[in-house]
Amino acid sequence: MGLFENQLIGLDIGSSTIKAVKLKKLKEGFELTGAEIINVSSESADEMDPDVKHALFVNTIKKIIKQKNISGKKVVTAIPSDSAIIRYIKVPYMTEEELKNMIPYDAEQYIPLGMDQVVFDYKVLNEIEEENQKKLEVLLVAVKNETMGQHLTLLKDAGVEPVVIDVDSFSLCNAYSLNVNDDSETGVKADTVALINMGAKFTTITICEKDIPHLTRDVNIGGNNFTKEIQREFNLSFSQAEEMKKQHAAIVVESEALLLNSMPSSDDDKSSRIFEAITPALNKLLNDVRRSFDYYESTVKRKPVQKILLSGGTSKIKNIDRFLSERLGMPVEINYPFKNININSKNFDFDYLRANAVHFNVALGLALRKAGGK
Repeated sequence: MGLFENQLIGLDIGSSTIKAVKLKKLKEGFELTGAEIINVSSESADEMDPDVKHALFVNTIKKIIKQKNISGKKVVTAIPSDSAIIRYIKVPYMTEEELKNMIPYDAEQYIPLGMDQVVFDYKVLNEIEEENQKKLEVLLVAVKNETMGQHLTLLKDAGVEPVVIDVDSFSLCNAYSLNVNDDSETGVKADTVALINMGAKFTTITICEKDIPHLTRDVNIGGNNFTKEIQREFNLSFSQAEEMKKQHAAIVVESEALLLNSMPSSDDDKSSRIFEAITPALNKLLNDVRRSFDYYESTVKRKPVQKILLSGGTSKIKNIDRFLSERLGMPVEINYPFKNININSKNFDFDYLRANAVHFNVALGLALRKAGGK
């Protein structure tokens, strides 16, 4: 067994931070050997000149893979799901060989671009029985050649070699499948869960049933929307507003609304101003989540979502889990990805790991991918 099969690096290139997780394969399970997160910039990368942005990302990737507990050239990375065309289709039951021959022709009707314009892959998710007919549930993924080219150039310029390129929403399911049999904090055993990854630029909703993804949707609300509202309200720079969000942002939930009104202080005043400023964005996010759930239940015709697991930097906003739980009427947990991973206390500061765990779900899911695995 070569070194790589035993040491897998998941590299999650976000829009504002880059995360890397390195795992060591044990006889049973995995051990965490590295978990690093580096901010790309204190300003929003969206407004940057493309060349400046590229250089910044290249340097940040170089920096993260030089960390002594990450060090390595071969990585598993992901394309953001908003850059991929993702379709779930059903086809009559057939052999693997027949499917391989048929899929490129069949895919054309689902993908709004010519097949010569995309990099394309598929995966059989499930065998199902429908209208007394055996069918296959197939996941199609297509990425524009240009998008894939930019991603590969970025990795090449940073001196890393991708062994597998996934889509970030699927790596979330991958990380979740490691914990799927675990008793949750809320005590709810859920067949159907929504994995909601709240990044800086957008929020990805992936609905998994028994750890198979059946719906992936991106919502154009992320941490930057909240930061920009705070920036406007307090007349600050982006980086000052980002810092204020991290220190003071809290969502007033029904169970705390009364308490807040009876104890005014300057910090409370700041928090309530922040809460008011971010409320419209928060409500838009809530409505988009609700719409995705409704669509899933009515169109995909599967069991309703029973539980939500939150990850991503924006899920650190105080009470965001309670807010979603109250409004959607279901248990919401913060998604701690390392439950079933061995962690040596000599190598890690557990407080740091717990405080930052929500950043690492995608990177962990990527690290769990085997070289050459679909």
